Amino acid sequence: MGKSPVQETIDSWIEGWNSHDLEKIMDSYAETAELYDPKIKEVYPDRLTIVGKEGIKNYYKVVLKIFPQIKIQPRGLWIKGDEALLEYYIYTNEDSKADVISKFYINKNKKIQGHFVYYGLSYKEIKEEEKT
Repeated sequence: MGKSPVQETIDSWIEGWNSHDLEKIMDSYAETAELYDPKIKEVYPDRLTIVGKEGIKNYYKVVLKIFPQIKIQPRGLWIKGDEALLEYYIYTNEDSKADVISKFYINKNKKIQGHFVYYGLSYKEIKEEEKT
């Protein structure tokens, strides 16, 4: 059984990040896509959301410039209809990772229409902190 169109979209998005190919990343997004990411505030202090493919592209250019070694390691993908929940680690270098969950809303053209990003500690990291 082949991959669903939603999984193909998410897989392409991951491949784009791991190859640092901004055009491949952006090919996954609809022209009117919305991105919610608390880290946006670090680049644009007055907002948490970017609307429109061009604005998202400009933000991702900054991210790739700041973190030229960035890699994504998927941990799980759950798909229900045209929605996907992706759990993954983002490695900004060999020694630094963040535990991330992204919720994607995929439109009828199989492009990301809505993308919501959530950051947190993994269970393992919390247990290690409790030991100290």
